[in-house]
Amino acid sequence: MEHKLDNNRRLADYLYNDLSPEELVEFEGEISADPELSEAYELNKQVKDYLQTKIQLEEMRSDPMLEDAENLANMAFDMVSDDKEQHQAIPIDRKRSRIRSLTFAAAIAASVAILITLGIPSLMNQDQLYDRYYEPLEASDYSQRGEPNVEYGSIALGINSYLDRNYGQSIELFSQLDSDPTFQSEVQFFSALSHLGLGQFENAQKQFESLINSDSRYHLETLWYLSLCCIKAGEFDEADTYLGQLENYDGMYQMDARSLRKKLRRLK
Repeated sequence: MEHKLDNNRRLADYLYNDLSPEELVEFEGEISADPELSEAYELNKQVKDYLQTKIQLEEMRSDPMLEDAENLANMAFDMVSDDKEQHQAIPIDRKRSRIRSLTFAAAIAASVAILITLGIPSLMNQDQLYDRYYEPLEASDYSQRGEPNVEYGSIALGINSYLDRNYGQSIELFSQLDSDPTFQSEVQFFSALSHLGLGQFENAQKQFESLINSDSRYHLETLWYLSLCCIKAGEFDEADTYLGQLENYDGMYQMDARSLRKKLRRLK
């Protein structure tokens, strides 16, 4: 399972040109030698190409300068459709004129297709980078931790509300507990996550920053989500610093932090 996960990550890095020259040569050798890995590469490449084309198509649709090209492409399609529906003979001179018009429109349509396929350069921006890496935290039911009591029960309600994506309710529950130092790190961490879930990035970032130098059981998670907040805010140097710290820890965030740092440098 670990090997398959590692291959999936390397496939993603390979497709997005994030491997070093040495890693690139090594991985291409593995693709050539492993039929299963080669098949996975071809499938992922098709998915990537499809998504890239879709994104570029949306960009083109939002560009008013390309409206004429789209109209010409539609004209070419209409001409082909008309020719299929009309069976009567066309006089030779008119036919040649129609062919010239059709050829011109088809060439424009082909150019549009090439633009869509090969692409108007589209760099991943900070919002797209955030969306690619952000996922809500998955955690076990907090009510099963520690000795059952009123305080732990209140914490559990807030955390379980977060896990159920009831972010507003989670924040409200935690606001009644944030004065109790016994549970300060849990309250701040899951409150910050709930603000993040609601898209309240500034509030989330402030709470994560207040946790970063504390002795919190969620230190690695805080580094990860704080780095995402910084990316969203355009604070790329700060994000790079936090991701660099994560790379020094063996664990679930290490490889993602390394991959994200490589992509982040393209935005800086």
